[in-house]
Amino acid sequence: MGQTRIEWTESVWNPVIGCSKVSPGCDHCYAATLARRFGWTTEPWTAPHAAQNVQCHPERLDQPLHWRRPRNIFVNSMSDLFHDRVPDSFLDAVFAVMSGSLRHTYQILTKRPRRMHAYLTDPATPERIVRRAWHNAGVDAHPASLHDLRVLLNFSWPLPHVWLGVSVEDQRRANERIPVLLQTP
Repeated sequence: MGQTRIEWTESVWNPVIGCSKVSPGCDHCYAATLARRFGWTTEPWTAPHAAQNVQCHPERLDQPLHWRRPRNIFVNSMSDLFHDRVPDSFLDAVFAVMSGSLRHTYQILTKRPRRMHAYLTDPATPERIVRRAWHNAGVDAHPASLHDLRVLLNFSWPLPHVWLGVSVEDQRRANERIPVLLQTP
């Protein structure tokens, strides 16, 4: 974890690994090749094997909190954070960590912009993230309101240091994915 040779970022953080192919852009996926080579997954990254291949790693959640120097962090270079096998509760945990480390810039790419949009525009999402971040802080006191929590955590929504993007492999996917991205906060 951490250092990478990806030229447009400095570090990678993989709280989730594994995926399943959704379009022709997945045909030559480097992550699938690496996962099979190193034995992280044993089955092809196809829909029938998604339950086996997509793995959430809660033990990796706090990694960026230990990186003191500010850096650009590619979230899930070995998966798609918005895969349908990643529960909202785990997305909440990932976003809670990101909300608590303003020194970093997080870069998220997905081929599943509709799931990303649905999650980030759900009115309940910010409250779940704030409550998770407060829980992560390990403080027993309970602020009187969600507003108090946001103030105490210096929380704003959408998170200004999280960059969202979609990967597109052809004009058809650009026409499908980019408009959804543009509607996502």
